[in-house]
Amino acid sequence: MEIFNKSNSRNTGKLKILTSHMLISPQNSSARNLSIQISTIPTGSEQPIHAHDPEQCYYIIKGTGLMIIECETREVSSGDAIYIPSNKKHGIKNIGDTALEYLTANSPVFTNDYEDSLWPSDPA
Repeated sequence: MEIFNKSNSRNTGKLKILTSHMLISPQNSSARNLSIQISTIPTGSEQPIHAHDPEQCYYIIKGTGLMIIECETREVSSGDAIYIPSNKKHGIKNIGDTALEYLTANSPVFTNDYEDSLWPSDPA
């Protein structure tokens, strides 16, 4: 059995815009076809718009956000799951008065180089 949490997972380090932990991926587990991350965006901040090959889903744990996928923008909140197709530009902005926390999962997994560039810090 493999158990991961923020304290034993690689992370984005001390970024002001967001904190993200790579909970499960081929680099730290037996998983081969999926990866899971947990991210927190402070009030007034946002995840930059980006795109990548793996399809992805976001699950909002707490807070309120503005989800952008290509030209569509919608408000999302705790309990919402959002599907993001492969190579679609997307990002999320915290529009609430508390931290926005969300879980993401993607398949296939990110490449090692992509993962290393976004989650460079060893567990602290």
